[in-house]
Amino acid sequence: MAQITERNISILKIIVEEFLQTGEVLGSKALLKKYDMWVSSATIRNDMAVLEKLDLVFQPYNSAGRLPTAKGLRAFVNYFMQISPDYLLASKNIWVWENIKKLEDFIFDVVFNLANSTKEITFLAVPEDGILKYSGLASFLENNHKALWNSIFNIIKMLENKDNFIKFISSLDLNREVNVFIWEENIIAYLKDYTIIIRPLIIDWKKAYIWIIWALKMNYSFNISAIKGII
Repeated sequence: MAQITERNISILKIIVEEFLQTGEVLGSKALLKKYDMWVSSATIRNDMAVLEKLDLVFQPYNSAGRLPTAKGLRAFVNYFMQISPDYLLASKNIWVWENIKKLEDFIFDVVFNLANSTKEITFLAVPEDGILKYSGLASFLENNHKALWNSIFNIIKMLENKDNFIKFISSLDLNREVNVFIWEENIIAYLKDYTIIIRPLIIDWKKAYIWIIWALKMNYSFNISAIKGII
């Protein structure tokens, strides 16, 4: 079985980050031109071969560079889930309960600020109170309508049927920290090419859920930190 080294991990991180930024394959020469690894092109190719044996990257065609597999992207995300700091996005995201008149106003502020900071579609639900707020939908549809096609109508129907959507969220088996669903892991059938980040919360002593939906090539490190630190 192939053994992974620290350099292998660094190369995997570079391949994934290049994919998230450009969507393009990354070869050994292009990698060395952009990143100073202090090794030869042949060494990088050997490292990529190791990652390929571990099913972390793949070669889309002969003589091409590598792209991350779903397993490789999962490894990348798990890494950031471990090292991502719990920080607040900005001082404006610090709310004092005594200054909040209504729970729904508070939730709207949370959702709006998170959507504005991450540029993703953001939801927050409090099932016990039948509350579902979301923001960033117009931007999501504008940027993804070509890829989504008829799935757009499914998304709109999902949001319009608030009770079913809240019931669906409540039925999910989630851990108490941050949960990330990528590619085929996705919990919504018609969003298989997208990523969902969900975190259960307690708001006003009630179970709540905050989550982000966006394209596969989202800024994972920032969004995971945002979800962890928003409240």
